[in-house]
Parts: sequence; C-alpha cells; structure tokens
Amino acid sequence: MKIKMRSAKAAAVFLAALILSGCLSGCGAAAKPGTAAAPGTAVQTEPEVQTPDCMEPAVPSTGQWAEKLNVRKTENIRNAILPDNFDERFLAYISAHAEGNYMASPLSLRYALGLLLAGAEGETKTELLQALGVSSEEEWIEHCQDFNGFAETFAADLERERKEYRYQKEQGWIPSGTSEPEIFRTLRVANSVWKAERIAEEFKEGYKESVEKNYAAEYRSFNMANAVEKINEWADIKTEHMIDKLLPDDYDTSNLAVVLMNALYFKDAWRESFPEALTKEGDFHAQDGRTTRKAFMTREDRCSWYADDETELVILPMKGGVNMAFVLGSTEDLSEKIAKAETANVKVTIPKIDLETDFSNGELVNFLKEYGVSLAFDDGKADYSAMIDYQVFVSDIIQKTRIKLDEEGVEAAAVTAIVIEDSAYFEPEKPKVFTADRPFSFYVYATCNDTTAMMFAGEIVE
Repeated sequence: MKIKMRSAKAAAVFLAALILSGCLSGCGAAAKPGTAAAPGTAVQTEPEVQTPDCMEPAVPSTGQWAEKLNVRKTENIRNAILPDNFDERFLAYISAHAEGNYMASPLSLRYALGLLLAGAEGETKTELLQALGVSSEEEWIEHCQDFNGFAETFAADLERERKEYRYQKEQGWIPSGTSEPEIFRTLRVANSVWKAERIAEEFKEGYKESVEKNYAAEYRSFNMANAVEKINEWADIKTEHMIDKLLPDDYDTSNLAVVLMNALYFKDAWRESFPEALTKEGDFHAQDGRTTRKAFMTREDRCSWYADDETELVILPMKGGVNMAFVLGSTEDLSEKIAKAETANVKVTIPKIDLETDFSNGELVNFLKEYGVSLAFDDGKADYSAMIDYQVFVSDIIQKTRIKLDEEGVEAAAVTAIVIEDSAYFEPEKPKVFTADRPFSFYVYATCNDTTAMMFAGEIVE
C-alpha cells in the first residue's frame, strides 16, 4: 500500500466517516460465557491453548451460527449511516494517507482491537480507550457484539431461504443443478488468539473467559518455523481464499509471542442484479486527469438517491439487509445527506471492481499513535498483564482487504492481525442518472436499530 499525505482529501473524508459508524451498539447484547460464537467460528466450549495445526472441521452452516449466538434481536434494518467516533477517525486517517484506490475494514480492526483491549491494563488500557473514542471496554464490547445481532438476522433469513429452496426442489419446481442460496450469500466473523509454543506462561483465565464470551475466540499455537504458514492458512480458510497470504514468507517471527486475529467474510447478491448484456467498456476519468478504460455495469431501478451542488449518491440494497453506497463528490455531512435520500427511478452505471489493499507498513500502528497511543507499543512499559504474565508489546498491526463487485453482487473479505512480540415497482418515470465514471467512494454497511456497522469502505480514483 503506497502512502502519501493528502490533507485536503482528509478533510473531505472526515465526515464521510460519519456514515461508517457503529451498528455496533444497537444490534446485539453480550453473550453467555463459553456459548457465544461469532458467525463462522468453530465453537469450542473449552478451547485448548495449544492446537497442533490450524486446520479445523468444516465451517458450520449459517443456520448453526445463529443457534450459537446470544444477542439482542435486530428490530429494524434501514439504509441510514450513523456516526461513530472510531470509524470517523480511522477512515479520515486512511483517506489522508492513501494513494490510489484503496479499501479498509473498520469492523475487522474493531474486533481485533477488542481482543487487545481485553488483555490491557493500567495506563496502556487508558490510552487505547481514549484513542478509540470510548469511555470503557464494555462500550467497545457492545459495539462489537451488536454486529452479531445483525449476523444472526442475516443467518436466519438465509436459513428460511434455504428451507424454501429445499421445499420447492422437492416439489420439482426448481430445475436440477440450481445452487442452494448460501452459495450466493454468506456472512462470517472469526476471531483467534495465538501463542508461541516457547512461552510457558498460559493466557490468564480472566482473559480467556473475556475473549470467549465477547468474541468467541478460538485458540491456536505456533513456533518460529511454522508461524507464517499457520497464520496464512487460517486467513485463507476464513476468507474463502480471498486473502491467502496475510504475512510474507520472510516475515520475522524470531520474537513473535502472541498474535490476535480477526477475519471478516461477506458475500451477497444485489436485490436487483445488473443485466450482463448491458455491461460495456467505457472511460473512467481518474483523479490525476488520466482516462482509463473500465467495464461498466448499468441498470435502471428504484433506489435511494440524493444530489446537491457538491454531492451525488445512490444506495444499492443487497438481499440480506446490507447496503452499498456510492458517492460522487464531497463526502462532508454524508450521514445527513443519506438521511435525505429519496426513492427515485435511477439509471445506475458503476464499474466492476476487483480491489485488494494491504496495510502492512505501519499505517495502523501510526494511526493509533497519532491519537495518543504510545505505551501499547513500548517494549518494557506496555501492560498486558490481564492477558498473560509475560512482558510483551504490540510491534505491528496488519490488515489485508479485498472486494469483488460484479453484475450479481459483492464479495469482500478482511483479515486484521495484531502482532505482539516479547520484552434497498412503481410507474415508469424519467430516471435520475448516476454514473460513476470519475473518482468515487464506496461503503458496504449494515444499519440495524440505532447503529451502523461499517464493514468495508474505500475509494476508486483511478
């Protein structure tokens, strides 16, 4: 990921981050110890600290995730974006420093930081809470667990769709060879906690109880020789092979002590697909003035649309309650503009996307440092005594993301690792026109109850 300062852009994106906030405080509630499971994780009532390898049984079906979750039910899902301090800060920082097309996952980073917060104590924890914009760890946990409420709703809807599919197939109403719905719709969150085999000290019981209860974390082990292979294998499996290599083969594992990981995988179909026959090549006018060729998809349909002198946006709903917003121009006051969006007949033209971003050069560490976190990265002063009786410090935070957008829908994934070392049919009308043939922002999000979960966000500028 190339990094370059773009301060003017940073200001434009600061309020954009408002839309990216936290479905994470109204969609779910705390789970019971030892029973909660984030979507897609293999549940272990009494996980072992050391596991021979990172291979595991097949991921449970979507319906099984819902049975494992203990969350507050999602009461309503809408296309609004609600403000969140952490998302604002994170996206403003990334936008100000990124060069070219990029995407990031505030939600994946949020889960990983939750695993870190659970192990921090004293001033180290205080700094982290202040930087993350919350008053307590409990507030952060609520944000994370609220998304599980949406995931449960997503899973329940998919299970109903699968049952209907099976019934129709039994009745002979569905042609043989038609795939089950889950092939096209998936939502999974997985969290894991890793420890080097050379460290005799075990994770503290209080820490294990916290991350099992709040994040359904599974436990893994590694040694210096197999750490990269195991970590990459876990990321590959959890993201359905979208992110097959989080760490490079030559990553230095000599002082690796603990790794805290989150994987987020999402796949869903547009509520109304784009006709493949209408996809054609066209010009994209890049931010630097160059013109490039892209494959543009087009469809005309009723959807949420807004335009003023500075901003034009459209919101395309997917089948499971997730929305994707496309924004041309200014992203200032974006949440307010989305709230004012009207349902209109819109001719939407957007390019197909296959984008992968790698934040592995200290960007995420520097983000936290800019907001006052220092002790967490200080060898000798970092306090993770709630995690383990062993002097460790955060040396690196890595995130890899990928998104594929085509006529059928969206597939996206993210993996975040915190590396810790030792010491949405009416009568026809003239359509509005939304053509993303110039730089635009995109946001994949889910809003339920009073909060928004910003799953993925990014910009296409070239």
